[in-house]
Amino acid sequence: MKITFKHMNNQSDSKGFTLIELLVSLAISSIVLLLVTQMFISTNEMNTIQENVATVQQDIRAAMDIMSTDILMAGLDPSGTAVNAGFVNGGSDISDTDSNSVAVRYDYDGDGVCEVAKSYYYNAASEQFLVRIGGASYPLTESGTIASASFSYSLQDGSVDSAPDDNGNLGNIKIVTVQICGKISGAYAAKHTATYCFAKNIKPRNM
Repeated sequence: MKITFKHMNNQSDSKGFTLIELLVSLAISSIVLLLVTQMFISTNEMNTIQENVATVQQDIRAAMDIMSTDILMAGLDPSGTAVNAGFVNGGSDISDTDSNSVAVRYDYDGDGVCEVAKSYYYNAASEQFLVRIGGASYPLTESGTIASASFSYSLQDGSVDSAPDDNGNLGNIKIVTVQICGKISGAYAAKHTATYCFAKNIKPRNM
């Protein structure tokens, strides 16, 4: 019997990656990773800005609603004996009725005493909108989120007065016009500088 031996080739037919191919693959992977990272950062920034804008707008609306309730009630005096019911001049820039603030008093339960005495004002230093009650101030918005706030007053004769406390027109106020403009604060405030303004006309029921 004849036995035939066949020589086996140990070399594989497959071919490995060259150094150049590895470097090209690494470069492409790095570019893709960079693009994905930039897209993530951009999306995160956009979402953060949108959330901050929504928060500022919600805070302004809430502050407007709280303030509107008190302005609507300004001057309420069921007994006719409450002292200083209505819009008042509290003697300071944060507790009077002018272009920067509005101060109201009213007798809520009709006992002849004004239980409610509040002033709403804008603090330019902290960029906040606040309410002052009993000598203490409480923020209605976060620090750094209010760009401006202003008040104007339509009088009984149809004219507009921005300083009725100084002009003796506190008892002639028929409509209070409020405008509050907000902005975002935080990391992206320098890049997103837009302001969002809300205005409202409020007619006191008891004036």
